[in-house]
Amino acid sequence: MLRSLMTVSGFTLISRLLGFARDILIARFLGTGLMGDAFFAAFRFPNLFRRIFGEGAFNAAFVPLFGKKVADEPVEGMRFASQAFSMLLAVLGVLTLIAIPLMPWIMGAVVPGFKALDADPSFIGKKSEVQLVAKEQEFSFQTKGARAMYVDVVKDGQLVMSEVSFQKEEKSLGSFFGKEGKKTTFTLSAPLAGGVVPTEKYQTVLGPLEVVIPKGLNKEEAQALREKRESEISAIKKSSFVVEGAKWIDGGFSALPGVDFVKITRPTGKAGKGLEHFTLKMSGDAKVKNFRNHPQTFEKTVKLSRICFIYLLCMSLAAHLSGVLNTFRVFGMPAAAPIILNVVFLAGLGGVYFFGWMAGETLAWSVTIAGFLQLAALWVTCLRNGASVRIVKPQMTTEMKNLFGLMGPGVASASVQQINLLIGGIIASFQPGAVSYLYYSDRVYQLPLGMIGIALGVVLLPEVTRQLQGGMERQAGKTIARGIELGLLLTLPAAVAMMVVPTEIIAGLFERGEFVRADSAQTGLALAAFGAGLPGYVLIKILQPGYFAKGDTKNPMKMAVIMVIVNVVVSLILFPWIGHVGLAVATSVAAWVNVILLWRGLNGFVVMTESTLFKLGRMVCASVLMGVVLFFAAKGLASWFDAQGLMKVIALGLLVGTGASAFGALALFLGATSVKDLKSGFGRG
Repeated sequence: MLRSLMTVSGFTLISRLLGFARDILIARFLGTGLMGDAFFAAFRFPNLFRRIFGEGAFNAAFVPLFGKKVADEPVEGMRFASQAFSMLLAVLGVLTLIAIPLMPWIMGAVVPGFKALDADPSFIGKKSEVQLVAKEQEFSFQTKGARAMYVDVVKDGQLVMSEVSFQKEEKSLGSFFGKEGKKTTFTLSAPLAGGVVPTEKYQTVLGPLEVVIPKGLNKEEAQALREKRESEISAIKKSSFVVEGAKWIDGGFSALPGVDFVKITRPTGKAGKGLEHFTLKMSGDAKVKNFRNHPQTFEKTVKLSRICFIYLLCMSLAAHLSGVLNTFRVFGMPAAAPIILNVVFLAGLGGVYFFGWMAGETLAWSVTIAGFLQLAALWVTCLRNGASVRIVKPQMTTEMKNLFGLMGPGVASASVQQINLLIGGIIASFQPGAVSYLYYSDRVYQLPLGMIGIALGVVLLPEVTRQLQGGMERQAGKTIARGIELGLLLTLPAAVAMMVVPTEIIAGLFERGEFVRADSAQTGLALAAFGAGLPGYVLIKILQPGYFAKGDTKNPMKMAVIMVIVNVVVSLILFPWIGHVGLAVATSVAAWVNVILLWRGLNGFVVMTESTLFKLGRMVCASVLMGVVLFFAAKGLASWFDAQGLMKVIALGLLVGTGASAFGALALFLGATSVKDLKSGFGRG
């Protein structure tokens, strides 16, 4: 088993390492702002289906049926594979043609927080656009953690904001039950003179605050001036509100002629914490909309989603071909195909850097091009291995009805993680930057999940299916138990590392260019929360083949529904309190709930021996001790992580090497595993 796992995991490692290189560059060019949130939201939607179909659900239904047919009658089995491929092509082709023109409505459901705020709650439906009049009108909105609030000028005209204020509400136990606490109001005052660094809280300055380097300075002088000015600007932002796109006239803010929007940014330091309510008193004759995100975020998301959506079709078909190859024990190309996506991404980012291509659009087109290339690579691999899958006239035969009947529950059960992430994305869209925070943290914890959990699931399903069909039920249970032991041996130290040094991991990977220290801190908090659920998600991938190999997709589906409900409830409870971190916590809680349900549902099919349980306990001890080592190592390398450029990467490399060495030594010393166990795992194939 370990040899097959390493085949899949090896290519997965290459793909994920290239993916990290890709995400490092994406962070540099996009950061966590307008373009970052728009692209990640657009990419997530078709990528959701890639993970659903490519990493479990379709194969959970297709592989057992196809494996049985191929074993009984190879020609009939390939006819079944061709019919399934053609049916997928027809159904998803029609779905793609329908979805692309409907994308504004689809994205409205997927990222509702990107849209304009409801300005009139008493209006039936949504009323986001406001026609200003000479008489002053008051509007109030919740900030939901927004770093800035925007007033978008939809139709040119006069826009006067006679009063702009933020409110801080004191939290108490009663707040949990909807009781309002005491509110303190901070009204924006007359702006300070340009270039003055304020010394008191809640001052106001006019932006944009930019670094301007005069001509005639040499490189050293220019760099010194840049650093000085950036330090001054940082000090201003920490304790001041920054208003852009407006001027101060007669005791209020008046929008500058021709501006698209007025932006009001709250202080970045402690002075800006807890400002949960935003109030405007406006008058004039312009038409305006109010946003928590950049006003162009939703439109950009729709545009990029239309470009990316064809990826869904390509990856669903590619998943089918991967299932065919896995049945014939060809694991290499299915595991290597995602490498193509990352190579195309890197090529596109090269175009952004060298030729000035638009980053968002280039990345979206890279997704689509990579989808076609991955599909072509898998098709050719099938031909070379004598498993020719052809396009035929799709027919809803009894076999197809059986396949899609099994596939429906399988989609719900094997893809629960993605459903949870989608729900998290919907809620996260109400907090600016949260979509990006969750994306970057998800990318990090997907590395061990892909290399271990998903790879084990791919290897276990056909193996357990063959054992059950051969009447070896006890051996099938032992195979899954061995998978649990291997999965936790590799997953527990990764989970502990993510919880102990999350900010250092994020800083070493992404902190450069548009991705700043504040982004590392917020993303690190999400990574720590995701890390707590990592072993749970790996166990889900290992336990599910125990159901799918028997053709049981209904019970995992029921458990998936419970898991989704848990995720939604915990997300809604925690999001108002801890924002995007609450969404990651909810995902982890839901994962462990699903593990408990899956284990109980197996009814003794998988038996953990006393020896295995002792090993699992030693794995936990070795992981905790490794966490202690990492904690002190991170303290020692703190100045390296505060430095710029290559020093962060070197520090992260040292941290990873220290952790891996510590866990390896501790695991062998405590008896969590042995060289003999590892050798025997490779020997089984």
